[in-house]
Parts: sequence; structure tokens; C-alpha cells
Amino acid sequence: MAVKRTDLIVLGPYSVPYDGHAKGISKQITRENAKLFWQQEEVEQVAMKQGCYIFALKTGKGFTPWYVGKTTKNFKQEALHPTKLNHYNEVIFKGRRGTPVVFLIAKPANLKTIPKKHLDDLERFLIQNSYYKNPEIKNKQNASDPSWSITGVVRGGKGKASTNAKQFKCMLNL
Repeated sequence: MAVKRTDLIVLGPYSVPYDGHAKGISKQITRENAKLFWQQEEVEQVAMKQGCYIFALKTGKGFTPWYVGKTTKNFKQEALHPTKLNHYNEVIFKGRRGTPVVFLIAKPANLKTIPKKHLDDLERFLIQNSYYKNPEIKNKQNASDPSWSITGVVRGGKGKASTNAKQFKCMLNL
């Protein structure tokens, strides 16, 4: 019997308000900043959904993931909870360049909940991939350096993929 698939969408990146960026003052996300974040119209619409989230820093055209989490209740209660702010502030307080952002992964439309097993699998997948991109990620459970790669397909380094690799990726929808 086939397992029912849970279709999810990516929301964001949403900029996270923060204090301090003047010369000599480190950035910090306060509880007040978290409240302001949830008051943004586009974020407010998804605040009560379940899903996974990634806290990242945006620099130039790229993003560096720093924390991956899942919600058992909803994004608003968990994604910018004071204990999570401690993790985020450890990252930005050290003077790392970039704008704090959050990506949310949830069900589309008005659908709010995700089966626990699917949520656990998604979080594990996101941590593993975030760790590969940034080994300094704050939460490393279930993360390790993969012992394999496929050049031009998965973790194969930089450079142009071969025709074979492109066809393989296409075949597997990678």
C-alpha cells in the first residue's frame, strides 16, 4: 500500500527585524523584534501553520542556513520563541555579515497540520542538507558529513555537470 504523500510549499524568505547595526554595536533579535515579525501581513497569514523553518543569513544573492527547526504547535509559538532567539543571536552577535531571514515550509492554502512522521523526516532532511552547506549550523542532530557524492548530481562540488549527470538528475527529478 502506498503511503499518502504530504505536499508542502516554501514560504519566504521573510526578513527578521533586529536591533543594532551601528558601528560597534552587534546585531540582536529581541522579543519585540519577534512580535514585529509576526505582525507583517504576509507572515501573519501563515503564523498558525505547522511545518519546518530555517533561520538563515542572506548575503548578496545567497543564503547560509544556521538553524533548522520543526513546529509541533505552530510557527508563531515556536519559530521565534525566546529559546530559539538565543541560537539566532549567537550567530548574528558574532558580527557575521548578512540579514537575518526565515524560510517556512508548510502545507499550501488553509491546510495547517502535517503528520508527525512526515514532519520528522522533513526536519532530518533539512538539517542534513543545511549541515552540508554550513557545518557550523547550530543544531546538528541527525547531521553528519555524507560519505558519498555523485559528481554533478549530489554534493559533487562546483563546476559544470556532465551531460550524463544532467540526464541522471532529470530522470530522478533532482
